Amino acid sequence: MNALARRTPGRTPRLVTKADADPQRVRAVSERYAHDPSRPNPTAQADAMGSTVLAYLITGPLLFGAIGWGIDRWLGVTGFVAVGIVAGMGLSLYTIWLRYGTSQAPPHDDPEQGSTTAAQPHNEEIQ
Repeated sequence: MNALARRTPGRTPRLVTKADADPQRVRAVSERYAHDPSRPNPTAQADAMGSTVLAYLITGPLLFGAIGWGIDRWLGVTGFVAVGIVAGMGLSLYTIWLRYGTSQAPPHDDPEQGSTTAAQPHNEEIQ
């Protein structure tokens, strides 16, 4: 039995829709998500930052673990692999914190203190 045969005669289906949005609210939302076409898309910037952080987290332990493995093979001892992996993770986390978690410059110009430039973005993703 199809849907048309099951429908009770005389009743029309009820159509449920959202209420019309306030024009001011629609304009505010569209302005919020509009971006300058000369600048990179904010989503692309966030994706690039996430990819960079992930690359740091993978590369640090791998690189320093490989260096530790080379030292183990060269000296004929064990233990430098673990030290290299832990050191690589620590340095990766420190690099991420230094690059994305801090501002490297003062937030305002203060020539009396020797500062002549205010804080500028210090990574390629946020320019």
